[in-house]
Amino acid sequence: EIIYPFIGDFMSKDDLISLISKSYSNFRSDDVVKISDLGDLKVLELFHGPTLAFKDIAMQLIGNFYQYHLGRDQKKINIIVATSGDTGAAAIDALKGKNNLNVFVLHPNNKISPVQRKLMTIHEERNVFNIAVEGNFDDCQKLVKDFFKINNENKKINLAAVNSINWVRIMGQIVYYFWSYFKVSNRFDPMSFVVPSGNFGNAYAGYISKKMGLPIKKIIIGSNKNDILTRFFKTGKMKIKKTLTSLSPSMDIQVSSNFERLLFHFYKNGKMIEKLFYKLENAKEFSVAQTHLRNMRKTFGYGRLSDSETKKTINQIFDRYKLIVDPHTAVGLSVGEKQLDKKESRIYLA
Repeated sequence: EIIYPFIGDFMSKDDLISLISKSYSNFRSDDVVKISDLGDLKVLELFHGPTLAFKDIAMQLIGNFYQYHLGRDQKKINIIVATSGDTGAAAIDALKGKNNLNVFVLHPNNKISPVQRKLMTIHEERNVFNIAVEGNFDDCQKLVKDFFKINNENKKINLAAVNSINWVRIMGQIVYYFWSYFKVSNRFDPMSFVVPSGNFGNAYAGYISKKMGLPIKKIIIGSNKNDILTRFFKTGKMKIKKTLTSLSPSMDIQVSSNFERLLFHFYKNGKMIEKLFYKLENAKEFSVAQTHLRNMRKTFGYGRLSDSETKKTINQIFDRYKLIVDPHTAVGLSVGEKQLDKKESRIYLA
């Protein structure tokens, strides 16, 4: 019901239903995602897909959308992906062995976990290519954007993306905001969501859910020491610093690609956004008008967690509930606890 209005005449509703069933047939939870209780806390588990990352939820969908489209139009495409670990593994699982497409994954060399590296490099399918880049995730993401720019000027190949610059990724994630809200509440009371965030896609899907009418009070952004988003919401200035390696590598990002989309909702001027991000690329910083910042803060809260605090939170959660949470979830749990009043109802994304 939520996805169909976005896709126009791309496919019939029956085809969409069958594609969705196929996409989620290999998840460990019958509901695809699951809500668990940590005492009074509601935690939305997004890790039941084939590669244990929340990226699986939209990625399995996008893989089948591409196959449907290519089968119908008899095209061949080359998909290029930047990853800090999770996205690449999820993309490969969703796209491996599919006809008429190749997938090229760029990951930062020696900056992802051994498990993530294995998930990306052990495939024997002939359409999967994994490339280690000397640099960080932002370097990988810049390469992807540069390839698109070059190809747009001189279309030599059919190039496509599965990073969250692709709208289908956002669209697939909107669904679980609605689903989890109605699992927790049937009274339409405002509720907050706490989102550990690097590339801002997951948080942006929450923002779109709010724009669609879901009564979301606040979206709390949790960052690690790569805290460019936190610093932005605090000061109104986006300033690139050196990307640091942390215990929560999916958030080791300085340039959040979905942030352009958020700013557009406030500026409503594409040329202005282009200027701001040109400035970010060249001068490594830009500032927004204080009126826009004040309006953004009405929806977004923010906080950051160091690695030592992340370990402490993991220990505390284990002592209290005998449950091991991963470092990204720990960031969200700790930041949400600090930023929200105890009486405010909220859902933590895990």
